[in-house]
Amino acid sequence: MAMNKLLGMLWLCLCCIACQTDNIIKPYSYLNIKFIEDEDYIMLERIEGSWENEKAHLEAFGYKNEHFHLDLSPITVEGRFTDLSINNIYFNDGADFTPSRLDSGFIEISNVNATQVGGSFRVVLENHFNGIQQRTLEGKFLINIH
Repeated sequence: MAMNKLLGMLWLCLCCIACQTDNIIKPYSYLNIKFIEDEDYIMLERIEGSWENEKAHLEAFGYKNEHFHLDLSPITVEGRFTDLSINNIYFNDGADFTPSRLDSGFIEISNVNATQVGGSFRVVLENHFNGIQQRTLEGKFLINIH
């Protein structure tokens, strides 16, 4: 019985070693964000993105109930989006910053093709939770579907 277990484990190890994964590109999304006045980037727990039919969608959730949302379409070429609203880009810090509108800013698409879209952004969001407060959010993102 012990010999069968040993042979089974050896077979499993050989199968794992023989598997070639060098050419596999898995779907993933990347997001790096921070408020401009902070030194540290915000740690996010789960990032989910989709890129299809010229539409980019990204949702991210953090350890402290942070929530980020990005929704852009149509994206056909690289360039800058400046006519934005809170429906295009949104961030809630999970505590007291819950923006109600986007004052200004841009999203710069620097990489777009059939399998991925990516770029950077810098937006000013306005919060009315504890009086009027404006904060600038900046970051980079990438959505890869293959």
